[in-house]
Amino acid sequence: MNAAADITGPAPSGQNKPFGKVERLIARRYLGAKKKDGGVGLIAGLSFFCIMLAVAAMIIIMSIMNGFRDRLIELTIGSQGHMYVASAAPQPTPESVRDLERKLSAVPGIEKAFEMSEDQTMVQRDGKISGVVVNGISPESLRGFDLIVQNLVLGSLDDFGEGRGSRNKIAIGTGVAGALGVSDIGDTVVLYSPKVRTGPMGSTPIRKTYEVGAIFQTGLDLADATYIYMNITQASLLFNDGKADGAIQVRLENPDEIDSFVQPVANAAGEPVFIETWKDRNKTMATALRTEQIAMRLVFMIVVLISTFPILSAMIMLVKNKSRDIAVLRTIGTTQGGILRIFFMSGAMIGMTGTLVGLLIGILFCFNINAVQAFIEFLTGVELFPADVYRMSGGIPVKFVWSEVAGVAFWGFLITTMATFFPALTASKIDPVDALRYE
Repeated sequence: MNAAADITGPAPSGQNKPFGKVERLIARRYLGAKKKDGGVGLIAGLSFFCIMLAVAAMIIIMSIMNGFRDRLIELTIGSQGHMYVASAAPQPTPESVRDLERKLSAVPGIEKAFEMSEDQTMVQRDGKISGVVVNGISPESLRGFDLIVQNLVLGSLDDFGEGRGSRNKIAIGTGVAGALGVSDIGDTVVLYSPKVRTGPMGSTPIRKTYEVGAIFQTGLDLADATYIYMNITQASLLFNDGKADGAIQVRLENPDEIDSFVQPVANAAGEPVFIETWKDRNKTMATALRTEQIAMRLVFMIVVLISTFPILSAMIMLVKNKSRDIAVLRTIGTTQGGILRIFFMSGAMIGMTGTLVGLLIGILFCFNINAVQAFIEFLTGVELFPADVYRMSGGIPVKFVWSEVAGVAFWGFLITTMATFFPALTASKIDPVDALRYE
């Protein structure tokens, strides 16, 4: 008996392969099902809209939160070091301190490392007295400190640390200047040492007069109200009998990565050192920021999860209303795997396009945040984030973390495909005989 003739002829190359042209075409047609077929097309459109909004909102809010977080860290530790490294030697020599400074400066990711001392004391002028923090720093390091250099309101740092006796020049914040009545460069102030001098009349505190060579206003309350910068040599003479303090202030390119630098810094030092990070000095704020970061990301993941419910509903309705079509496809040779792929692609198309469009909207929104802010202010007539209240210039701060953006895209697509898989699996298990029997 002759073999049955192949009446279908050879299939065009690639069309009937897994995820081929035929399967993709059927998947797209099912997404456009009209009202008489259960309104799947409308629900698919709503599902796309929900995914798009969820992904865009995640990117926008996470980027703004990262911007505010960076700004908060800057306001809190902007005038301080991100890490402090001190030699464990009982009395480090100036040469050993400079050697440690060079080693730390060579560590990748460290923006700068320089010797610096920090002493709390009192400053006086014309009967007015105020508590201050005296930061000893070399003239070269201070001139490379952008926070101070770019915020000078009077004077300059060209002759910082120069001058003999009471003419040695220092830099002070506007808050210190206001508290002491300093109105111009060239005015003098008296700094007290914690040490005392014993004489015939008893013990008297050691003090020295300095000339104000520069006044700065950083916008950071702590720095402007309490900080005085002076030559580190003068600071060591006034507060430590001329001995080297041995502390190195380290500033990172990204202070958020401080934890990953502790061990490399310890290794680079090549000697026993004491290490203190900005998180150690601001434990409450660091813990609050970390908790907020974890909590908000968990909330956003739940939002994306909820946004997939319309997709799940659309796929369940599609499988229910297309049971006859599934039976027909099975009888003409479509495998269970083919049915699974067709319905899986139907849902995955919604998730993929919604995620991609949401990514595009979120990125464009963040890149044009100033224009968006101006538009909202124009409509409402209210200034958003006034600089004098939030101490933020340049509008709403935004910081892109591309790894987080990629994570949002992956999470959005993963959840939507998972929501699609189970209805597609149900469709692949429909018995064509039972489906046609009840039609």
